[in-house]
Amino acid sequence: MKSIFIGLFLYCTSSIFAQHTLVLKSGEKVSGVVIELKDDVLSMVVNRKMVTYPMLDVSTIFFNEYVPYDGALLDDTKEVVFKVDQFTVKYAIKDRKMIREPKVSIGTQDKGTVVVDIVVDRYGNIRSVLAGANGTTTSSEYLYVKAETAARSAKFDENLTGPLETKGTITIVYP
Repeated sequence: MKSIFIGLFLYCTSSIFAQHTLVLKSGEKVSGVVIELKDDVLSMVVNRKMVTYPMLDVSTIFFNEYVPYDGALLDDTKEVVFKVDQFTVKYAIKDRKMIREPKVSIGTQDKGTVVVDIVVDRYGNIRSVLAGANGTTTSSEYLYVKAETAARSAKFDENLTGPLETKGTITIVYP
């Protein structure tokens, strides 16, 4: 009974959730859900209809893999805001949480906001920084260096199943 229900579910949803691509020796490609391989006959649901193919006609079966995220900073990523001493710090990076705050300091009267593009590896380490990203309100090279140094001192949580590198931003407001 359970296998009938699963088969019926796959049969009804195959056009929405094609999980396999079959390449026939003729060059034709067929997308659907492979149900069974029995007695050298492949059964597959295509456009909500059960279709069978003799294995002699099949060249390749691809098991399509969905990659949900490539590590790029997305427009809908929420920004987290907090204070480090008298400095306002913000960060935006998809599916990651900061576990060590940046060490922010200043030794001048310069003021402004510096947005730093960052790249974080799977282990939460900052791999690269570049100050002056969109949203920066100063051209002070001193503040750029201070913001990059602060960004390098931050750390994010691990995401061992995520992309190798995740891109984001750290923003520091120098009052």
